[in-house]
Amino acid sequence: MTRSQLAIAVMADEKWVENTARLLNRRLRYTVEESMWLGLVRMLNQDLKLALAVAATLADEALGLEGEPAEAVVGGQDKSSAAVVIDLERFRSTHAGALSTALTLGGARRAGRRSAQSKRKSAALAKAERYGVDIDLLREGLKLSVAERLKRADENAAFIANMRKHK
Repeated sequence: MTRSQLAIAVMADEKWVENTARLLNRRLRYTVEESMWLGLVRMLNQDLKLALAVAATLADEALGLEGEPAEAVVGGQDKSSAAVVIDLERFRSTHAGALSTALTLGGARRAGRRSAQSKRKSAALAKAERYGVDIDLLREGLKLSVAERLKRADENAAFIANMRKHK
């Protein structure tokens, strides 16, 4: 993931991403997990007007909960009368849409040496193709907008439900 793609996935501009990382003394890793964490920090900071350090602490707490809960209650200590409730399902859904947009529209990586991780991905893609997975079909599907993919998934689900009725 590039810096531009990370910024799009976080729904912030690149300068905000850089400044936030610097202020939190955090080295950015351009990964999906980092974009989810930073997106939650941005939401808490900009939408709820929480201080950046507090937002980062709450994001750590919310994303560090066991399993994948639908809601996270964070910031409320035992004797505290206030807490923040985060609808994690909605946040994850919004983040997935932003991430899809970022990966589709964020531009290609600059030329340079391939990382060991990208070499492993190439090997995994080759293994999937040998197994029979149509990688080109998957890539074509990723070129569709999120709304188009959701519409296609709904149509497929309706088709399968209809087929089960007529068994």
